[in-house]
Formats: sequence, C-alpha cells, structure tokens
Amino acid sequence: MQWTPRLPWQALPDDLRRRVEERLGAPVTGVDAVTGGFSAGFAGVVRTEHGPAFLKATSETVNSHGRALYRQEHSACRLLSATRASVGFLWGLDHQDWTVLAFRAVKGSICGPGWPPGQLDAVLRLLRETRITAPAALPPVTTLLREAFDAWPALAADPAFDAWPTDATGAALLPAQRWVALAEQARHAFTGDELLHADLRADNILWSDTGPVLVDWAYACRGAAAFDPIYLLLEVARVNGRPPEAELAQVVTAYGCADEDATALLAVFGGWFTWMSRMPPIPALPTLRDFQKDMARTAIEWVGARLPDRTQP
Repeated sequence: MQWTPRLPWQALPDDLRRRVEERLGAPVTGVDAVTGGFSAGFAGVVRTEHGPAFLKATSETVNSHGRALYRQEHSACRLLSATRASVGFLWGLDHQDWTVLAFRAVKGSICGPGWPPGQLDAVLRLLRETRITAPAALPPVTTLLREAFDAWPALAADPAFDAWPTDATGAALLPAQRWVALAEQARHAFTGDELLHADLRADNILWSDTGPVLVDWAYACRGAAAFDPIYLLLEVARVNGRPPEAELAQVVTAYGCADEDATALLAVFGGWFTWMSRMPPIPALPTLRDFQKDMARTAIEWVGARLPDRTQP
C-alpha cells in the first residue's frame, strides 16, 4: 500500500510550533517523523528535555476532513481518558486553522507487511481481553457510521448506479434488495454499548515490547464488540488476498455473534467502500480511493463466498 506523503515538522507554521513547544514545556530538540495512513498532515515523535511525545497535526488547508477527524478524536479521547481504555492521550490544541493532538510516545512500529505470524492472534486476543462499556456520550456506531449502513439503500435508490456486484459469469452476485436487507440486518445486529475503535487497520496498530497498542481513536463509538475484529479481518483479507475464515469463526464463537450477522456486516462494508470509492478524488489523499476500491472488492467477494443461496431475494 502506498501511503499519503506527510508534512515534515519544519513545514508547520513557526507560530504553531511555538505553541506546541509551550504545551510541551520545552523546545523540540529532535523529531522522528512517521509514515503510514491517509492523512497529509504531520505525524511523529518529538523529543524535548522532558522526554518524547507523539504529535499529529493538520489544518483546514492541508486536509479539512482530516482536521475534522482530529477534533472528533480530541473529543473522544477526553471521554476515554476517564475509562480503562489505553489511549495515551495527553492534550490537544486548536491554533488558527490547525489542530494538534499529543499522546504518550510508544516505542514500536506498525504491523509488518502481510500480517506476520502471531501479530493477528495478538490483536484479536487484545480485543477480547479489553472489552469495556463505552462512555454513554460516545455516539452509537450506527449513527457515527450511518453512511456505512445506509450505503446499499442509497445505491439502490440511485438510478445512475449500474455497478452492482457480479460473479465470474457476469450474473448479479445478489439481488439489489438482498444487499439492502443485509445492511438492515447488520444495523440491528451491531447495536450495543461496548467501546468500539471502528477503524482497525495495520497502520492504526503499533507493536511495542509489551504487545499491540491501538491508536487513532477518531471513530470511537458504542456498539456490539464483534464489529472491531470483523472489520480488522476484512483488512487482513485485503492484504493477504484470501479471507481468514478460521479467524472469523473464532470471532463468531468468542463474541456470541451469529455467523449470518458477520456476513451482513461484511456486506455493509462492501456497500460503504463502494459508495465512498465513487466520490471525486481528494488531492490531499491521493491513495484513498484505490484503498476503498480494494476494500469494497474484498468485502463483496467474501460475502459472495459465504452465502450459499445467492438467488434468495
């Protein structure tokens, strides 16, 4: 995966860097920039005489959607700091059209290519062992990601949409209304009160000496806990080119999730990424639409493989 190029520390405005140093309590003496993700803003570990901190920053000009997500993450992290969730949040600030978030620095790296042996098992174990009730002020997943659950109904209502998934013979993979029904099934099945990260990808998981650490909590919300591991397994399927059915079976058992509801959620992801991939390109995020197309294709193919009766309306 080719990630979006990021801004270096020195590209941030002088007055913004001064504000950041004031919050850090000392001048920045070194910077270890990081890569990964779709944001075009700055991300990296900055060092001062007081120790390291991880910072990320973006602006309305650099990426207006990214800045909205940073502010959303700021609000979520303030709520999560009062729970057992390990988010490592330190502080956030708005300066003119910039937003900066600071977290405790974690010594580690993002997941290696192709999910090396043991890493996936470690993340799935972490998700099982750290389940907690979400703060009531966090939105339900069906509200925060309403566009995901509404994607197939919206596409079905669009007379210009002519890209319904097909199988190898060119026949419709599923009737249009079956996709709509699966989305509604998932909307009910994944309502809940447990804390969800809701954006689990390799670049949102750091590997430390003590194990995986989840980062980037912009989409923190409430829902049924099986949502997170199923979303993660979709990304694993995209990266490895094959669906991890054995791991999905374990998730279904561990979380008491009906197998057909897991399939319905994969269908939701297929519609959501299809819908997003059809939007105009975002110059600041040049790799995003290709990623969304890959995720849509992976989800749709997995759904097709999991539904033995694909002709049912």
